[in-house]
Amino acid sequence: MDIGTFSMDSHDSQKATNSILDRVMQSQQSETLEHFNPLEVVNELFRQLSAKEADVLRRRFGLIKPETETLEDIGQSYHVTRERVRQIQRWAIERLKTATASKHIMHTLDTAIESILEQHGGLLAEEDLLRGLHGHVEETPMVRAATLFLLHELLGGKFSRIVSRQYKPFWKSRLVNELLLSSAIEQAKNILRQRNQPISREQLLEAMQQTPWWQEHTNELTPNAVLSYLNVATDIEHNPFHEYGLRTWGSIVPKRMNDKILLVMRKHGQPMHFQEITQRINETGFDRRQAYPPTVHNELILNQEYVLVGRGIYALKEWGYKPGVVADVIVDILKASPEPLSRDNIVEKVLTQRLVKRNTIYLALTNKSLFTRQPDGRYGLVAGPVS
Repeated sequence: MDIGTFSMDSHDSQKATNSILDRVMQSQQSETLEHFNPLEVVNELFRQLSAKEADVLRRRFGLIKPETETLEDIGQSYHVTRERVRQIQRWAIERLKTATASKHIMHTLDTAIESILEQHGGLLAEEDLLRGLHGHVEETPMVRAATLFLLHELLGGKFSRIVSRQYKPFWKSRLVNELLLSSAIEQAKNILRQRNQPISREQLLEAMQQTPWWQEHTNELTPNAVLSYLNVATDIEHNPFHEYGLRTWGSIVPKRMNDKILLVMRKHGQPMHFQEITQRINETGFDRRQAYPPTVHNELILNQEYVLVGRGIYALKEWGYKPGVVADVIVDILKASPEPLSRDNIVEKVLTQRLVKRNTIYLALTNKSLFTRQPDGRYGLVAGPVS
């Protein structure tokens, strides 16, 4: 996660002082995150607990294995009631919160997380926050569980985890304006509906900055904050190419094979062999399903959105390519020309529509039922209608 610095507008010496302090604080916070290993932090904190207390917390919060254990399961192993296990859990967490040795560790982490949230409008999607915190350590289920334990159980008084139908899980500081959050999402949805196609992050931000809503809230908004707001919306998403759109669009969350092919080809911008399309789909990683060349090829053959322009090579019809064999392309070229065309001229025009060898075009021109060669060597259509 990019942790940038804030610029402050001031015309006195305080500006320089603040700038220096900001840089010092940012350096300290970055250093904290560079050395942040959630499991090591948790293990250090748990040294203040009894062996039983530490074991209960590890099992309850998935700090030993990915699955958390129930109060009943832990109670049975210790031959105590579930309520006794709940009591041990509660007391252990309270001891961690109040222990002197914990306060320094948690204050350092607290400051770093608060800085991250402030730079993103006071909130971040849980996945984004965890990605930022785990930037220097391999993320495993236990590392994730340890971070969530620290956030939820030990820093829960300062940061809140929000989960609802309207939002993906996110963490926020106490001062977040949730009305501004919901209005930002509505503004973005309106723009996306009007465009009716995926747009880049920069295009979306630029469009939002042109709205009266942005002007009204200009003192409260930054691009980072708005992007954080959009990233927690359940009905706005960005595809693997970082283009934003509505989650219901196949070009944003592709589910069918055709959606994936279209997205890959539009991003590539030029004809592709079906095997290359398959490779790009798998490299992009839309989901866990593997794409196979025969499946992709069948979709390309059966769908009229694609045009075969070479041996195994396909283009999108929306790019101006027309279906048909080389002879069909020549017919269309000659129909559009007010006069016969030379062979070289025809070849040049065909090669803008088909990826074939010149000899293939020469062979097509020998079809006397379609084309006639003039005395001057130029070609035209045979007399009468040509289907």
